[in-house]
Amino acid sequence: MPEKERDREHHERLFKASLSPYRRQIVAAIGIHGKTREEIQKELNLTDFQLRFNLDWLIKEGFVVEEDGVLKLTDDGIELLEAG
Repeated sequence: MPEKERDREHHERLFKASLSPYRRQIVAAIGIHGKTREEIQKELNLTDFQLRFNLDWLIKEGFVVEEDGVLKLTDDGIELLEAG
């Protein structure tokens, strides 16, 4: 894939992620240290559906990974976090 096309797709993914206040809140809650699903749900007071729907999207799009029950930001997730 040409670099320009990859950059455009990358920016579109970042834009879509930033449109959702829930996704921005989840990324901010995970932070650079990581958290469990339960910690995030309690901290943000999200319903099961709100957490699952938005977190599944963030994982599918490569912003978040789950390792041993802990959610962590990928490089793209950190970029989204820094973008605010």
